[in-house]
Amino acid sequence: MKRFEHQWQDFKWVDCEAPGQEDLVKLAEEFSLPLQTVTTCLDPEHLPRAEFFEKSLFVILRHQDPEAKPKAGTMQELTTKLVFFMGENFILTIHRMPLPCISNRKDKAAFENMTQISLVKSLFLQTLKSFDVPLDELDSKTDVIEQRVFTLKRKSILREGYMIKRKISSYRKVFKFTADILNKIPTEVAISLRDLAQVKEPLDKHIFYADDIQEEITGLLNLHLSLMSQKTNEASYRTNEVMRVLTVFSIFFLPLNFIAGVYGMNFENMPELRTHNGYFVTLAVMALVVFAITIWIYKKGWLKKDEL
Repeated sequence: MKRFEHQWQDFKWVDCEAPGQEDLVKLAEEFSLPLQTVTTCLDPEHLPRAEFFEKSLFVILRHQDPEAKPKAGTMQELTTKLVFFMGENFILTIHRMPLPCISNRKDKAAFENMTQISLVKSLFLQTLKSFDVPLDELDSKTDVIEQRVFTLKRKSILREGYMIKRKISSYRKVFKFTADILNKIPTEVAISLRDLAQVKEPLDKHIFYADDIQEEITGLLNLHLSLMSQKTNEASYRTNEVMRVLTVFSIFFLPLNFIAGVYGMNFENMPELRTHNGYFVTLAVMALVVFAITIWIYKKGWLKKDEL
């Protein structure tokens, strides 16, 4: 475990990075904190939340994981936990990996005169700031998908769109529960409206940004599915048109084939077989049949091409 301590005028900040179970037990004893809460505070399944004990405040925040994989989609894969306990004269922060918000505070601790509220506010703001880049990337990917949808470059759009939707849903969950924390803390902790507004403003922007991306990617996926369905319908329509034309032509040839089949039979006593003009009469009958079929099909409207 890496431990950092800094003493200000009225409180001490202790930061613990990657503590083990034994370290957590010692921290619980050192700061008189509930043992079960401390030993389970790094459970990766926890959502952002706040709890109030007799003399301390317990808060779990979710920070963007600097080592998150590109294919990560769940809240646990995309974010890591930042836990802090706030007592009468101390602030204890616990996390698994190095975090920029903690590193920046450590570097500036010797040169700043901070209060407990200002340190907590700084942790909130820096944690929210860690989501700026991921949200911008998701917004850019959404714009790319939008261009591909309308330029008919639709390969793998569903898979990529689903990943964006999955990630933004995880971020929205984090922002929603973080907003619940900010609504809950002022009921137990004396915090000015100005400090509270400074934290709520970027959080509200993130919530709006995430909702906008969620709505846009959902609309694009629905549009993509509609266009693909329309493309399938167009292909089906063209196939039906070809079959319709072939069917119409077969109507002409069926009676002609019947007549040709009848007069192609090789019987000795066929009445028209020795007729002088039998061949021309048969051709005339065939032409008359074709003409009659043409008039009938035209009246039925089968020769008109339907609009798609």
